[in-house]
Amino acid sequence: MENLPRDVAVDILSRLPVSSLVQIKCVCKSWRVLAEETRLPSIHHARATSRNPCLILNSACQIKNKLQFICSDQNSSKVRSLDTAMSEYQVVGSCNGLLCISNSYYYDPIVICNPIIGDYIKLPKSTQFPMQEVALGFGCLPTSMQYKVVRFVFYIKSEVRSHAEILTLGTDHTWRNIGAVPGRLELKPSQALVNGALHWVTLFFQYTPGPRLRVISFDLAEEKFRWIELPSFDCFSASNCHLVALEGCLSAVHHLGDKGIDIWVMKEYDVEESWIKKYTIGMYVPASLVENSRQQIYKVVNRTQEARESQSLNLSGLSMSG
Repeated sequence: MENLPRDVAVDILSRLPVSSLVQIKCVCKSWRVLAEETRLPSIHHARATSRNPCLILNSACQIKNKLQFICSDQNSSKVRSLDTAMSEYQVVGSCNGLLCISNSYYYDPIVICNPIIGDYIKLPKSTQFPMQEVALGFGCLPTSMQYKVVRFVFYIKSEVRSHAEILTLGTDHTWRNIGAVPGRLELKPSQALVNGALHWVTLFFQYTPGPRLRVISFDLAEEKFRWIELPSFDCFSASNCHLVALEGCLSAVHHLGDKGIDIWVMKEYDVEESWIKKYTIGMYVPASLVENSRQQIYKVVNRTQEARESQSLNLSGLSMSG
């Protein structure tokens, strides 16, 4: 392996199962260096996506969050736990097989995880403000393969102010200030990485002209903000609208409560007229669950009725004195 050109060696490793890549690190020093090649996660991720997609599950437990990596290798599926060096965290985003997570309460530290080799790095501490609220994003430039983490801070200093910071992995040693944020974001990670930009759903107040819900995007290359209009659906809560990337297009999932969901797709990026409703998915409850639910309801009703009859008998047996 050491005598092969580096590109050839990386190409070979990118075709191996995740479990084999983890074992390769323990063979020798030169193989460990190859397994930690910076290009390997994105190349391996592209191949794995076309073969057997992997899943990363975040389990929010009361004592400690658990991050588990599920990958199908040939005829079997293996589950591995990932060490994040944090007990309470939120997943900021994933890109080309890399994960970005942050502390759930203080937003620091921010950590980049590589599930393939099980390693992680902590990013430098960012600027702290009194009474701050933070929205985060993580993405990659498709042209230069530069990974960037953005941090939007909203804090109170006689009035609500904002502060935007960005850090480029491998280039920046500290966070760079890029000015204010043109609007108030929901305090959660970005929801979709499309066309080299991160996207959030924002909620406008009633006195603001235009729709109450809009999308604010942040172009990772130009490091500039842009507004994008949502399709015309009756949605007045950012929690009922979730952005996703579907077939390379910016898409909006509109939650309809107990009626199901509508999925809208923007066929041409940043063109409001190109929004189309592509899917409508109704609510479905398996018949077995419905039957079990009915049985549970009958049991509760019967117990309640029996309790009332018992109480009635006890009361009728009491003697009145006076």
